[in-house]
Amino acid sequence: MKTYTILLVCCALLFSSCGIFTAKPVETQLPAAPTDTLEKLHTDIDNVLQEMLFTTASIGIKVVAVKTGEVIYERNALKLHHPASTTKLFTAATALAKLGPDFRFETTLYIDADADTQVIGDIYLKGRADPVLQPQDIVKLVDTLLEAGVESIQGDIVVDATYLDTVREGPGWMWDDLPLRLSALSIRQIEPEPGTRSRAFACGYLLKNELVEKGVEVIGDVVSGTVPSGARSVATHLSPPLSDILKSMNKPSNNWIAELLFKAVGAEVMGEPGTWQKGRDAVNEFLEEITGEPPAHRFVDGSGLSRYNLLNAELLTRLLVSMHHDFKLMPEFLASLPIAGVDGTLINRMQGMSGEKVLRAKTGTLSGVSALAGYTTTADGEIVAFGILISHYVGSASPARDIQDQIGNYLTGFSRYPTSSR
Repeated sequence: MKTYTILLVCCALLFSSCGIFTAKPVETQLPAAPTDTLEKLHTDIDNVLQEMLFTTASIGIKVVAVKTGEVIYERNALKLHHPASTTKLFTAATALAKLGPDFRFETTLYIDADADTQVIGDIYLKGRADPVLQPQDIVKLVDTLLEAGVESIQGDIVVDATYLDTVREGPGWMWDDLPLRLSALSIRQIEPEPGTRSRAFACGYLLKNELVEKGVEVIGDVVSGTVPSGARSVATHLSPPLSDILKSMNKPSNNWIAELLFKAVGAEVMGEPGTWQKGRDAVNEFLEEITGEPPAHRFVDGSGLSRYNLLNAELLTRLLVSMHHDFKLMPEFLASLPIAGVDGTLINRMQGMSGEKVLRAKTGTLSGVSALAGYTTTADGEIVAFGILISHYVGSASPARDIQDQIGNYLTGFSRYPTSSR
């Protein structure tokens, strides 16, 4: 019996060395790689959204194929966020639709209808909310006046800023924001007149000083008033076309231009004087025209400075898709957006990534708010519109921007038909 047991043990050892009784290793089941490229894109974006930032922060995102309307990706697309400067997309789109790409702002000098050409009474300087008016533009008005033969002004220089209302700061603006002190007659580089805090008066004194320096006698002072009916214009300055102004607004995200444009659209669409309420009404009218019934939102200003503004990624993408389908307006709208790694507020972003020189989008930043919305072209040449709204975080906006850049990189590199080399 003992011999038999030993024999069995030896046989077992022999067979084991041959591998006959070797236990089969337990195979670890790795998650299967998605075979569908769209599923992989979803997985990539989902992984980005696992970042620690979203332990406390909120995100709303939607990506849509412009041509077909197919939803490529979405998460919390109906959740409301402060849009920050992505608000300017709505200001720009409404202005293009209601005023047209060739619209120009006027700043005009008038004199009384019966005034003598050489010696006149009052002279009137009327502003119509030109957001890019420069000191040299006032100088050119003076030169035109001199060419008409004016030698003496016996009355006052009357500044007329009635094209807009007299409310200088927007609703919901923070007290520690840089004050804009908006006026229908104003030059950004020139501070309001100290005594009156009026930008219109500052323009009036610029006009007066230029007249005196060029030898024109000016008896009166600078006063506020309105151009009388029947007065005749003697010199007019025209701004660059709206299409150019929008580039100056959207690429560097210029709040001054956005707010004057917002109120000016209100004046042109709803009647003078332009107000923030009329600007809001004009934007809402436009949104109803292009979307039928837009999702819940609220606009109170044109730049996004106010935290009263609320919108979601759904509305952002609906606007972007609609504008891209508008053959007349799309080129100017698209041209106004910063290009990743090239210019504007995206000049230092996405460098070395797929989105560099391809993705075009409007940024938005407030304390605890970071937004990015625009277009990119995939590896297959498919155009997609996207809106990414991140809010309720503390500290630097850099982590939020990095997340947006990663998503933009995935979208730009996305291919429905990857080659074998990919």
